[in-house]
Order: sequence, then structure tokens, then C-alpha cells
Amino acid sequence: MRLFPHYPPRTMMELLGLLLAAIALAYLAALAALYWLQGRLVYPLEQAQAVVDATLDDRTQLITVRTQDGLNLVARYGAPPDAASPTVLLFHGNGEDLTQRAFIALELMQAGYGVLLAEYRGYGGNPGKPHEAGLYADARAAYAYAAARSPSIVLHGYSLGSGVAVQLASEVRIDALILEAPFTSIVDVAAARFKLFPVRYLARDRYDSLAKIKSVRAPILIYGGTKDFVIPPAHFQRLFDAAQGDKHLAFIEGADHIDVWDRGGRKHVLQFLASIKARDKQKVHDAN
Repeated sequence: MRLFPHYPPRTMMELLGLLLAAIALAYLAALAALYWLQGRLVYPLEQAQAVVDATLDDRTQLITVRTQDGLNLVARYGAPPDAASPTVLLFHGNGEDLTQRAFIALELMQAGYGVLLAEYRGYGGNPGKPHEAGLYADARAAYAYAAARSPSIVLHGYSLGSGVAVQLASEVRIDALILEAPFTSIVDVAAARFKLFPVRYLARDRYDSLAKIKSVRAPILIYGGTKDFVIPPAHFQRLFDAAQGDKHLAFIEGADHIDVWDRGGRKHVLQFLASIKARDKQKVHDAN
């Protein structure tokens, strides 16, 4: 008894051709879907409404910054207690809005620093559609607001926000750059995740921090978890190796992508900021 019918060789070749054609069509359909949906993969919270954090609302003020392309974006600002204390600009990740950086902002304020929680176009109820050049414009607007009110600026970028922070740090004068769970580039992350597809040729947004970090002249702290399965720790090391000048790298043992601050990152950031603050005070003393 035959389990499968017996086909003539020509029929078998035709069936094989149809199977290969079906596989090719399925691959092309998946490729097209990946290309057209990449915006949703990079910016999953686009158009999500702002989350309310009562403590953050009480400790900071709601501000509006205007981008060069004419968007008015809401953000949150807490002024530094004195002119000698840096203001830290916080750039959040792609699956968050600014309120999910509130726990860091509140601790930084308690430690004596100013904060500005930047928000992106299309996030937290803001107008516009997020894309790489747009987020860079949003960061510049946030920086302009903070720099007009504080002589000392530190950038802190988390995950997607690390790409935004590196770009801004390569353009403007800052006192320090802090990167939490940073990637070398969005393309590197996507290429490892979608190995069957030529994502390096498909990606519209790249956030190539590895190429840009070489031009950053401010002190740099890079920190991330040893169990980060979203952005492998090898990215942290490659960025550190490419950075120039005063640089520091901290691997937080046992931390994953979302608990780096609580599992030890806090200590490294506060020590780094204290050294920046002490350095700035010494500069003022020497100038007088």
C-alpha cells in the first residue's frame, strides 16, 4: 500500500516548482510586511496618550518646547537647585513615554540635580510621527530649553534614547553623556533578530551610535545589564571601545533590559554625576 501517490517525474518537477514559488512568495510577503511595518517595530507606542504620574507632576512643571520643524512638544522640567548643579536631560526608550523615566528623574532631583524629561513627537499625546530625523529635532528643542536655564547639561539616554542622546552629544556642548542599555545601531539589533532578511538594506531609521560616539568629547558613562536579551552586552563594550577620552563602562551583574537602574546602575550614575559636579565647581573656583 502506497502512503503517497506516485507521480511521473515531470509532474513531480511541476509540484516542486509550485512549492518553491509558494515559499518565494511567502518570503517576499514577509519581507514587504517587515519593510512597511518597521515603524511599528521601532516606535510601538506611537500615538499613545500620556500616562499620569502624580508625584512627577507635583515635583516638575509641564513645559512646551518647539522644534525647528514647527512642532510644539510637551515635556517635564525640574530646575536645578543652584547654578553649580547640572541639569540631566532624560531620553526614554521606544516602548515608554517620559513618565516611565520618572523614578530616575525623582531620584536625581533628590540628589540635587535638575531634570528635563524629554518627550518625542507622536508619544505622550504629542503631535507628529516619530522617525529618526524627527527625534533628533525633538532632542535639540529639549536641549535648547535646558541650556537656556542651566550652564551645565548632562544627557542620559536609555535604549532607543541612547541613539538620540549620542546624536545630540555629537552636535552640542555638554558636560557629560550617560548611556543606559545602549545599542551600536538599530540596524545591528534588527539584523540579529531577523536573520533571514536583509534588514541592513531595508532599514529607514538607523541610529548609528557606533559611528557617532567617536566625535563626543565629553566624559561618557555606559552601563547595562549582563542579562540584557534585548540589546546584548557586546553592544555596550563596542561603544565603549569606540568612545574617546574620559570614558567609563559598568556591567550590572544579573540586570536585564528594564531593571538596570535598580540593580546597581543608580550607584554608578550618581557617582559619575558627583564627579562631573565636582569638576565643574573646581573650574569655577580656578576661574575666580
